[in-house]
Amino acid sequence: MPEVSIIVPVYNVEKYLPKCLDSLLGQTFNDIEIICVDDGSTDNSGEILGVYAQRDSRIKIVTKENGGLFSARHEGMKYINGKYVIFVDSDDWVSESLVEKSLEAASDENTDVVVFGAFSVREKDGKTVCKRGGYDYAKIPEKFNRKNIFKYPPTAWSKMYRSEFIKRNNIRFQEIKNGEDQLFFIHAMLCANKIKVVRENLYYYIKSRAGAITAVNKKTSLSPVYNVYEIDKLLDALCIDEDYKIFILGKYFTKSLTWYTKAREDISEQFYNKVAELQKYLKEKYPHGWWTNFKFNRGMSYFAVKVNIFWARLSGVRNG
Repeated sequence: MPEVSIIVPVYNVEKYLPKCLDSLLGQTFNDIEIICVDDGSTDNSGEILGVYAQRDSRIKIVTKENGGLFSARHEGMKYINGKYVIFVDSDDWVSESLVEKSLEAASDENTDVVVFGAFSVREKDGKTVCKRGGYDYAKIPEKFNRKNIFKYPPTAWSKMYRSEFIKRNNIRFQEIKNGEDQLFFIHAMLCANKIKVVRENLYYYIKSRAGAITAVNKKTSLSPVYNVYEIDKLLDALCIDEDYKIFILGKYFTKSLTWYTKAREDISEQFYNKVAELQKYLKEKYPHGWWTNFKFNRGMSYFAVKVNIFWARLSGVRNG
């Protein structure tokens, strides 16, 4: 049985897929399996997978109808045999020492999650530019505690997980098109016995490829709103205390508000209504949260939202 399973969701990434697969096959630690889930690709991604699978038996191909990233990852999780699992997006690539250094960090049997840093990659004028951005290892705390949870990368791909830990806690991706890994992130970080950090950037995350969600300036997804409801259910199930629930949910409510200010014009009204409904829900369930003092109006600018959040929080402190 392989020591590490690597799940790679694949959908219409023929331009990027070879580099991704080459980086995985070139790992300095080679006792791995690479589970590639073809999520209904309509370009040449399937053919590329076939060529690589013939070349190296460590590549396993799973084919399914298109269902989105969460669906592809869940499908891949059905086939893992490794003691550990890593998620790699098929338009990204990794350092040749990613697996080896993650395993070194996980040498303690109590370690459930290993976190590593990442370079942000932008494509500009036909060139690839790698920068140390928000996922840089230097910004990740050495020791995890509940209050610094959002200083860790809120992504699935920036970590290695003990497979048994994921299965035992039934840690799942949220069934939405975007922001699907937020629920997974919160669940894994709160349930882990021990979290280790590799003090290096070992992952290369393409942030601005054409067609990618991160390349779109105007928001077309309500995912931050949906995140709040599902994360709230999770926190209830984990019996988390109310103050910490407010801390966690406040992060995603803030994101919902700021995304509203960047919403595409044709969904702006729908976005406003959904965020207003969410605020009402939070007020009723958590009347001590800062959202009770937040004045939410149609057409608010990003700046107005941030200022009003500041005053809502300050008012909460004074009233407390």
